[in-house]
Amino acid sequence: MGGGNAQKSAMARQKNAEKAAKEGRGGGGAEGLKARSANAETHRQAIAEREKLNAERAERERLKAEKEAAMARKAAKIAAAAGGGGGFDDDKEAKKKKAAAAAAALAALNGGAAPPKKSMSRTSSQAKSMDGSEDTAEPEMNGNGHAKEEEVTETGAVDGKTVREWHEVAIPERPPLTEEELVEVRKSIAERERLSKEHAAKEMEAKAAAIEEEAVTKTRAAIVKQGTAAKVSAASFEKLLLAARSTAAKPGDAEAATKEILEQLLADEPADALVMRALASADKTLRATAISAAKEAVAAAVKANNGDALFAKLEAVLDKLPADVTAAERISTGTLSAIGALAGALSKDSLLRLLERSKTMFAATASLEVACAAAIALGVTLKSAIAKGTIDAAAEPTELLTSSLSAMTAANAAGESRAAAAGVAAAVKALGAGSLFAHKVVDTLNNTMDAKSKTAAHARESATLAVGFLCRALLFKFEPYAIPMLPKLIKMLADKDKKVADAATYAARSMLEGLSTLSVKSVVGALYEGLGVVGGGGRVRIECLQLASLLATRAPRTMGPCLPECIPLVMECINDSNAKVQSAAEESLPVLCSCVQNAEVASTLKEHILLALRKPDTTLECVEEVLMTTFCNPMDGTSLAFMMPVIMRGIKDANYELVKKATTCASNLCALVKDSSDIAPFVPTLLPLLEKNLDHSSPVIRDIAAKAKERLLEGAGDLGEQAKHHQSLAMHVSEQLKGVNAALPAELLSYLGDTTAAMLEEKLGGVVRVQYFREAVPMVTEWISAEIRGVVEVDDAAIAAVADSAVEYYKQMLPEESKQMLAKSGDKDFALDMQNIILAFAGRVLLRKADVRFERGHRYGLIGQNGTGKTTLLNRLAAKDINGFPQELRTWYIRHEVLCDDGIDVRTFLKMKAPEGRQVDSIVEEVLSRVNFPEEFKSTYVNSLSGGWKMRMSVAISMMHEPELLLLDEPTNHL
Repeated sequence: MGGGNAQKSAMARQKNAEKAAKEGRGGGGAEGLKARSANAETHRQAIAEREKLNAERAERERLKAEKEAAMARKAAKIAAAAGGGGGFDDDKEAKKKKAAAAAAALAALNGGAAPPKKSMSRTSSQAKSMDGSEDTAEPEMNGNGHAKEEEVTETGAVDGKTVREWHEVAIPERPPLTEEELVEVRKSIAERERLSKEHAAKEMEAKAAAIEEEAVTKTRAAIVKQGTAAKVSAASFEKLLLAARSTAAKPGDAEAATKEILEQLLADEPADALVMRALASADKTLRATAISAAKEAVAAAVKANNGDALFAKLEAVLDKLPADVTAAERISTGTLSAIGALAGALSKDSLLRLLERSKTMFAATASLEVACAAAIALGVTLKSAIAKGTIDAAAEPTELLTSSLSAMTAANAAGESRAAAAGVAAAVKALGAGSLFAHKVVDTLNNTMDAKSKTAAHARESATLAVGFLCRALLFKFEPYAIPMLPKLIKMLADKDKKVADAATYAARSMLEGLSTLSVKSVVGALYEGLGVVGGGGRVRIECLQLASLLATRAPRTMGPCLPECIPLVMECINDSNAKVQSAAEESLPVLCSCVQNAEVASTLKEHILLALRKPDTTLECVEEVLMTTFCNPMDGTSLAFMMPVIMRGIKDANYELVKKATTCASNLCALVKDSSDIAPFVPTLLPLLEKNLDHSSPVIRDIAAKAKERLLEGAGDLGEQAKHHQSLAMHVSEQLKGVNAALPAELLSYLGDTTAAMLEEKLGGVVRVQYFREAVPMVTEWISAEIRGVVEVDDAAIAAVADSAVEYYKQMLPEESKQMLAKSGDKDFALDMQNIILAFAGRVLLRKADVRFERGHRYGLIGQNGTGKTTLLNRLAAKDINGFPQELRTWYIRHEVLCDDGIDVRTFLKMKAPEGRQVDSIVEEVLSRVNFPEEFKSTYVNSLSGGWKMRMSVAISMMHEPELLLLDEPTNHL
C-alpha cells in the first residue's frame, strides 16, 4: 500500500514539474524541454522555478491592475469635465459623447495609441454576458440569415468600476465588382477551366500512354521469349516503334526508320518487308505498330510524289498473300489500311485499278474484316479523288452504288452478298451521307431485311452486312438511321438461317463499337428486350449480354444510369438453366460494374458486392462491409443497381441478424440518394418488403423498417420524371431544327433531339456552374452542325440560335434550388465546387446532400460537435476521393497530430515531407524562419518537441507545398 502511494506521489511530482516548465516564459521552449528529465534534481529546480514564476506573475498582475485603475480614474475625470458632469446619463447620445471623450483621453494617456477594442461574435446561446454569466438569449439574425457581429468597446470607469457599452454592428456586405473586375474574374475562371481541361486531357493521355507502354513491354518480352522463331526481331520492333511514334521520337531517328521501311516496301519483294512480316503476327500490339509505321511510310511516299509507285507495290503484296488464311487476312487488312492512306495521291489509272481490284476482293474473300477494310479504303480514296476532281461523283462512285443496291436485292450466293454490301458502303463513303436519301439506300436496306421469302436469305444477309459496313465506314453519320434498325437486328439473332443470324451479330456489334456515347440510352431498350428472350439455345441472351458489356466498356458514364433495368435481367441470366448463358452473365457483371462512379462502391465494396451477387451465402458479409464503409459520395442509380439486389435478398432472409442489418442498410442508402429518380426504380420491389417487416416479431426490426420506409418514400420521386424531361427537351430541339430547314429527314431530327438532350444532361446535369452553361452553347452548335453538314444546307447562325434555345430550355427545367444556386454563383471564383455530397460512416449518415463550395481568397470554419464527422470530411477532402474534386487543385492537410519515427530531426523531417524540387537546405531554413522556429530547435528530434512546436513545424511543411487549398484540423490546440 505504502509503495503504491510513494509511486503515485513521484508521478504527481513529475507531472507538476513538467506543467511548471510549460508555464514558463518559453511556453514549451527550452525550459520546458529540460524539465522533462526524470532526474530528481531537475524536478526540484522545476518546482522552485514554478514558485518564482508564480510570484513574479502575481506582482505583474498587481502592478497592471493599479496602473489601469489610475488611468481609468483620470479618464473618468476628463470625461466628466468634457461632458459637464460625472456619473451616468440616461440619454444614449450623452453616453456616446462621454465614451468618445474617454477614448480620446485614454489615447492621450497611452501616448497617442488608440484604445483597445474587442470584437465578439455572439452566434450561439453560449455567448458571455457583461458580468461573465451565461447569456442564454438567442442571437439576432441579419438579412442574410447570419448572426450580427457585436463589437465590445471598453469605455471609462467610475470609482474603479468598468463601464461597457454593447452596440450591434451589421456585417458589411461585399461591394459589387466593377466591370473591369468582373472581366478579370471571368478571365481567371476561364483560364482555370482551361487548365482543368488540359489536366484532364493530360491524365487521359497519360493513362492511354501507360496502357500502350504496358502492351509494348509485353510484346518486347514475347519477342525475346520466342527468340529466333519470332517473325520480327527485337531491333526491328524498335525500328517500327520509332516510325510509328514519329511525333514522340527524335526527328532524325524517326525519319531514318520511316525511310528504311519505305525503301523495303518499294523493293522488288515488298511481301518480305518488315511491315508485312509484322502484319502477319498474332500479336495485336505488333500489328497496330506495323500499320502506324506503314502509314508514316505512305505519308513519306506521297511527299516524295511516289504514291502510284507505292500503290503498285502494295498491289503486289495483295497478289502474293501467304497460304495461311489468318495471316493472309491480317496482311490484307493492314495493306488496305495503308492504301486508304494514299487517298488523293493516286492517278486516275491507279484509282480505276483499285476499284476493279476491290470489286474482286469483295466477292472473293470469305473474311468480313477484309471486305470491310477494302470498302473503307476504296471509299476514302474515291472521296479524295472526287474532291480533287480526278473523277466525277456522278460517274464511277454513283454507278457503284446503284449496281450494288440492285445486286443486293438479287443476291443468291455468299460472295454476291458480301460484294453488294461492301459496294454500297464504299459508294456511300465516297458520295457522303446525302446519298442515303438521294438513292433511297435506307429504304432499300429495311425492305430487304424484312423480306419473308425463303429464297431471299442471301439478300437479307447482304442488307444486314451492309448495315454493319456502313456503321464502320460512316460512324456517327449513319447512327440516325442505324439505331431504329437495332430492334430488328436483335430479332434476327434468333433467325433460323444461320448466315442471317451471323450477319445480324456482325451488324449489331459494328453499330455499338462505333456508337456515340450520347446514343447509349437510345439503344439499351432493344438489348433489354433481347435479354428477356428465353430459348433458342440462349444465343440472343448471350449476344445481348456481350453487347451490353461492350457499351459499358465504351461509354461507362452514359451506360451507368441504364443499369437499374439491366442488372435484374442479368441476374435472371445467372439463374438460367443454360450453362453458356450463366457463364456469359457472370462474365458481364464485373464489366458492367465498371460503370459505377461512386468511389466507395467502385473500390472498397466492388468485390464484396459481385461475390454476393454470384453467391447468395455471402450476403451477410457484404451487408456488414457496407455498414462499415465511410461514404463521401451520394448514391446514384448505377450504384443502387448492384447493391439493391443484395440488400433486398437480405431483407427477405430468415436470419434475424441479416434482416436487421440489411434493413438498416436499406434505410441508410435511401438517405444517401443523389436524386429522387435514382431510388424510384426500386420502390415497387423494396416498399412491399419493408411494409411486410412492419409486422415482424422483433420490435427492433419493426422500428428500423418504419424508418427505412419513411426514408424511401421521402427520397423517391417520379419514376418517369427524368424521362419526361429528356423527351420534352429532345422534342423542343427537333421542332426548332425543323423550323430551320423542313427538308431535314425525320430520322435525323429525332436523332439530333435525343443526342442533344443527352449532351446537355451529361454536361449540365451534375454540378450547377455558370461556366458550364456558357460552354454548352458552342458545344451543341458544333455537334448539330457536324451531323447536318453534307445532308442539307443550314445557316450557322440559325444552328447557334437552336443551341442557345436548347440550353435555356434546359435551364428552365432545373429544380428551384438549382436555379437559386446558379443565380447566386454569378462570377464567383470557386477553387472547390462540389455539390450534393454525402458523408456516412458505420451505418450513420453524418452529412447528406451537402454542397462544399470554397471561393478563392476566403477562409472557412468547420463547426460541429464531437463525432459529427469533421475530421472524416477533412480526410476525404485531403484524399481527393469525392466525386467532382478537381484533382489538379494543390491541396495540403495539416492534421492535429504529427507522426514521425524516432531519431529524425526537424530539418530532416521537412526535407522528407517537401515536394520534389524543394528538398534543399535554403528552402527549409526559409520556411522555418517564416514561422519563427527557434534556431536551437531546428536540430531537435521531432518526437521530443511539444505539441505547439510540432504544429508550427506542420505549418512550415504546408508552406513548402504552396497549396491552393489548405486544410487544418484543430490547428490551435497546442498553440
